[in-house]
Parts: sequence; structure tokens; C-alpha cells
Amino acid sequence: MKFLKKTALTFFITMTVAAGSVSAAGNFTEISSKSNVATDKKWTITFNSNLNKDTINDENITVTDAKGNKVKASVSMGSTDNTVIVTPKVEGYLPGSTYYVNFGTGIKSLGGKTFSLPKRMKFVTTGKFSDASTYEGIPNIVQAKMEYEPILPNQKQTFHLKSSSSEEVQYKIFASKYVYKFDKYEPYEEITNGYVSAQDGKITTDKLFEAGENGEKYKILIYVKRANKQGAHVDENTDYDNYYIDYLRCVNSVDKSIFTDLDLNFTFNEALDKQNNTKVSVTDEGPTSWMGASANQIKYYMNPLNFTDEYGKYMFLKLNYIDDSITEEDLNGILKGKGVLEGKGKAFLQAAKENNINPAYLVSHALLETASGTSKLATGIEVDGKEGKKKVYNTYGIKAFDDDPNKHGSEYAYEQKWFTVEEAIIGGAKYIAEKYVNNPTVKRDTLYKMRWNPSTPGSYQYATDIGWAYKQVIKIKELMDQCENPTLNFEFPVYKK
Repeated sequence: MKFLKKTALTFFITMTVAAGSVSAAGNFTEISSKSNVATDKKWTITFNSNLNKDTINDENITVTDAKGNKVKASVSMGSTDNTVIVTPKVEGYLPGSTYYVNFGTGIKSLGGKTFSLPKRMKFVTTGKFSDASTYEGIPNIVQAKMEYEPILPNQKQTFHLKSSSSEEVQYKIFASKYVYKFDKYEPYEEITNGYVSAQDGKITTDKLFEAGENGEKYKILIYVKRANKQGAHVDENTDYDNYYIDYLRCVNSVDKSIFTDLDLNFTFNEALDKQNNTKVSVTDEGPTSWMGASANQIKYYMNPLNFTDEYGKYMFLKLNYIDDSITEEDLNGILKGKGVLEGKGKAFLQAAKENNINPAYLVSHALLETASGTSKLATGIEVDGKEGKKKVYNTYGIKAFDDDPNKHGSEYAYEQKWFTVEEAIIGGAKYIAEKYVNNPTVKRDTLYKMRWNPSTPGSYQYATDIGWAYKQVIKIKELMDQCENPTLNFEFPVYKK
């Protein structure tokens, strides 16, 4: 198939470009765009002539983002003299993002032919993070399990690994700490000494992780390749055949004695499978916002074992109103400087007592959903309805569905006549109590149960954000620490073995 005159160099991208799909656009030739592309997509480009290999490099063939910034990708010759492979960096492209593969006029055939104009192909990645590459014909990791969940600062992690290959493979493992303040990961640090073989399927590393004040999250990157052979791909860390990503938490202490156990009818893996199939789990972690969460991203937050420390335990705090140990003054201390929520301790306390809900939870929930009292739903949105145009408020993000949260959340607030911040605080608490915390059919009376509904996994959950429950624990703990001997009950979900 030829898109230019016979004297010029032409190409097609294997199984992706159809006849008539190239059009001139300014000073380059546009190839028809591709959508829903896997984040680890490896492009195979086939030219109509054998290539001058010296011209196949990451200067003449580049990948750029929507703003024209060059992104890391590996460019190499394919299995024949007229094919080129473009492989993304480890972890792949960002989900839900636009990219271009660009082909410059510096590319030459053996006979010296070049493009008359540069070419580019636009592609848009799928809107979900991925845990692993799946490049075919070479080993990939089919199982990876960590011994400690969570891990303590004095423990060395053991990885239980299995690859798809019948021949011997080796692994190299890296770790990167997540910095919540800046919403990004630190550079990777290798925690193995080069590529190593798994002994009886296990590798124990010497790395000791840091727990910080309230626990630290780490991304684990595991490379695999055929033993004693050069990997098929190369990135800034190493050569490799395929890679796998998982997450762990390091905490200062674990104390399960404080919990009352709640026995569940599902194994954790059964519950995780159901959650993965709902297509409603999202994450705002990293440079893209609100993308579909991968299976291991979900697993990290859904695994109750990760949160049995002094901070994480508040995910399992029973959310019912217990006593008057939390005062209006306590609440106002937390709410100081928090936008429209400042000084609203009285309303939160009233809402808590009337609806049998812990006031510390209500405050934490509102702070999270309203960006500390500054969101549009918190500061008020005008809605024109049956009672005329009125400003409404929604302090818990109730019915603020992801596709248009301000529209849906404000319309529901109008229906409920939440025309003041106080009415939104008290009315929203009534909704949460009836539908979740004190639901007569299935009580979802902990943050963990509100988010994951472990009695019926994958159904009727309060939020789609996988980190929703954990994001509230610091504020709740802060409030509890200000109270004298508050009465606290914790219930820990125990999945079937």
C-alpha cells in the first residue's frame, strides 16, 4: 500500500492504518488517529523499502504528548530490514491521554529515499492504568505476591514470583515512595543487586522501607527477562522483557487486638474480582486526573491488612454516635480556615446526634468532598427550578456523579431544599445515615464498608475513588486525639481463607 508517489519512502503501521487514511495537514502528513490504545502499546511500523539503519533513532522517530513535549520511548529496528519498533517507557503511556508518533524526513531507505513531508499519527490511550506489560513471545510475570502486608521498617520483603516462561528467568526489582504532598512518586531505587534468580520462586531483598509518621506507600516495579540474555527492551533503569507493578505500605506498628472481627462470605480475591468488574473504581493519583484504577491499585486500598496501624485503623472505626466526648469547640477547631465550613461545628454536632453518626467522620467527609469548604458545591451553585432560582449547597458530594458532579450534586441539593450550608450539613447527614451507616438492610457503618461494601462486593458503594476511605483518616485521628478518652469501636473485615 503506497501513500506517496513511488519515488518516495512510504510505510504503514501493522494492522492499524487503512487505505486512504493519510491526509496533508500543514507541514506534515497526518495518519488517521487511533483510540482506546493500550498504555503499553508497542507500535510496529513497516516501510515499503529496506531502511538505512543509521537513520532509525529517537531523533527521526519520536513520541510527543498533546502539547508537543517529547516523551520517553524506545526506537529500534524490527525483525526485518523494513520494520521499526516503537516501545513506550516502563509503566507505559499515561491513561486517557493524547500522543503522536512522529516520523521525520531524516528517515532514509537504503537507496536514499525520504519522506516528502514529515508524518505523524495521533493516538489516545485507554482511560485505565495498567499493572503490567504483556509483550508476547518473551517471559512475563503471571504471579507476584509479597510476604508482608503491610511491612514494618525492620522487615525485609520477600517476593513470591512466577513467570510465564518454561526457561530460566531473572528478576530485577525497584521501589518508589509516593509523596502525598506533591502527588507524585520519587525516582525508583533498585532493591535487588542486579538481575537475580528466584530461589524456590522467592526473592528476599535487603531494602528496609521507611514508615514516616503515618505510613508510607510504595510502588514496586519488577522486571523480568530470560536468564543471562539481553532483554528485548531498554529503559532508564535496565534492559527487560516485561515488567509488573504492585504497591505496598510500610507502617510503624500493627495492632489487630483493638478490632472486633467481621467474618465475610467471600475470599479477598473473589471480592477483588467483583470490584474489578464494576468499572467504577477510579484514582486521581499521579499526573492524570480521575482515571480508571488498575487491579493492583484497587487491591492496595481494598486490602484491610494494609491499614492495621495507628492511622489506617480509622478506616474501620464504627461511625455511629457514641457519646458527647466530641464537642462543638473540638469541631470548630478543625474547621477554622476551612471556607464555608468554618464555624459550622454546631450544625455538624446537631447532624451527628439526630442521625446517630460520629461527628468527626461527618467533618472529615465534608472537608474531603468540598476541598476544605472551597468547592463550587460547598460555596453554592444557582439552580433554576420549581421554586425559582436559588443557590444550593452540597457538603458531602451526595449524588455528585463523576460525569458532571456540579450539575448532579446541585440538582439533588435543590430537590432536598438545601438552601443554606447548615441545611446541607444536616440533610446530607440524614441521607448518609439512612442509606449507609444505619441502613436497616446492610449497615455500612465504617469508612471501609462505605467504600467497598464487603458483604456484597462491587455493589452500592458511596464513592468511586479508591482512596476515599483512607483520605479521611488523618482528620478523624486529629479530632480523636483532641478528645479526652473518646469511646472508639473498631470492626475489622476478615475475608474467607
